Amino acid sequence: MHITITGMLGSGKSTICKIISEQKGYEIYSTGKIQRQVAAQKGITTLELNKIMLEYPELDSIIDNETVRISEESSDKTIIFDSRMAWFFVKNSFKIFLTVDPLVSAQRVIKADRGNVEGYVNIQEAKTKLIERAQAEHERFIKIYNADYWNYCNYDLVLDATWHDPDTLASIILGYIDMFVDSHKIEQTILMSPKSLYPSFLNNKTDKIQINQRDWNAAHVYVVTKNNYNYIIKGHAVVLKALENKTELIKILCVNDSHIRDVCIDIDSLNLFERIGDFKYASLPDM
Repeated sequence: MHITITGMLGSGKSTICKIISEQKGYEIYSTGKIQRQVAAQKGITTLELNKIMLEYPELDSIIDNETVRISEESSDKTIIFDSRMAWFFVKNSFKIFLTVDPLVSAQRVIKADRGNVEGYVNIQEAKTKLIERAQAEHERFIKIYNADYWNYCNYDLVLDATWHDPDTLASIILGYIDMFVDSHKIEQTILMSPKSLYPSFLNNKTDKIQINQRDWNAAHVYVVTKNNYNYIIKGHAVVLKALENKTELIKILCVNDSHIRDVCIDIDSLNLFERIGDFKYASLPDM
């Protein structure tokens, strides 16, 4: 069995991979390090490298072919693939995706020792460039593979890494890995902090649409993701109750949001969420 861990920049995936490796003795294969080395050799940033790779997809094959080779030749071992696209190439793996608030991502990355390749003037610039980099990767992967690595439906476990430390997240992941090992299959699980879910409504570009009562009171939480932010489109009351109860993580359902073009934060509900939950969102999407 192999494990693939991908996620947003600053989600702590590499640290989490190391913790799991130390506890379980699994080997780690990281493609991010290879990409940074290539960028450094060329004297460019990783964002610039992503844009070049969009025009020259043959550069991707260097990483992809190595991923496939290692996974196939090591089928008798358990390897953790710390990689943006290993979930797509490593067959029969346990697929994990880590999501994180974009500003928290920037705060973590700007503190990390990534050398001159990923230097930023300030946190706001880091946030902007990290979102640009993620979008460039997203576009490139869709163009080359027709694979959407932002789509939560592609993973066995999706975990919000915004509000918890790597040790806590690794412990949660290990529990699900053990269940997967025992059963060889597992029901998809998406665990999000209610403090990372933004009350919203779909916008038809006319007047403001009030959230209807049926969607607000839906029994399950449905979320769409845009620019690395998670917007509630159904189940607002469930999230509000979780905030009131100080629940750390709640389950949400996978939504295929490719057809959804515009989603807007409901400011009145957002203020209500923060007041009832006695917290402030880590950041707000650009509005």
